[in-house]
Amino acid sequence: MTVFVTSEETLKVITIDGPAGSGKSTVSRLLAHRLGWIYVTTGAIYRTLALMLFEAGTGVQDRGSIERFVAFLSERYRQDPRSGRVFLGDREITHEIRTPFVSEQASLVAQDELVRRRLLPVQRKVVLDCNGAVVDGRDMGTVVFPDAPLKIFLTASPEQRAQRRLDELRAQNLEPSLDELIREIHARDARDANRLVAPMRPAEDAVLLDSTELEPNAVVRAVLRLCVDRGLVPGLEES
Repeated sequence: MTVFVTSEETLKVITIDGPAGSGKSTVSRLLAHRLGWIYVTTGAIYRTLALMLFEAGTGVQDRGSIERFVAFLSERYRQDPRSGRVFLGDREITHEIRTPFVSEQASLVAQDELVRRRLLPVQRKVVLDCNGAVVDGRDMGTVVFPDAPLKIFLTASPEQRAQRRLDELRAQNLEPSLDELIREIHARDARDANRLVAPMRPAEDAVLLDSTELEPNAVVRAVLRLCVDRGLVPGLEES
């Protein structure tokens, strides 16, 4: 494993934004491992809230539930820093929040201004409580960590992203239609990019990377080169 040594004065956050299926979760997890940092997928926080609302039989229009659930999340939400497994108290919900239904609900929940405002400090707390983090999402570089020293916006073709999602769901013994996944990706892209609050877009200083034809490790190597070029990882030790 390669361990990178960073300056204590540097904000130790790398943001990797991008649409669903672009590979940002896989790349972020691998990159965090190479750096010896933690991996945080903030999108899982929105998914968790969407799951809580669904199980309670309510929605974002129930402002009282939003306030209660966000307060509960702040205290009981936990993500394993290495594997990315997600827990709500003692209950693991990693697979539950990755179903197509919860993914769709999370996209809808994320459009709500109150939800985004209330979850912002929760997202920041999860990351800033650690000593170095790679975070993925859709507005990490533009809203949550605008001062991050390195911001990546990862893209891929809709067809490639749908295929990746299909492979992921098949591993969970699900068999959705590829055409339906492509339609869902187009709809979600439009919704995420056009929402009024924190729309999905690259930060002005983000580096755009297209992963359509690249394996995850190739993307990781490209990001590591950027880390070195920018002085974020000024030295390294081989071990």
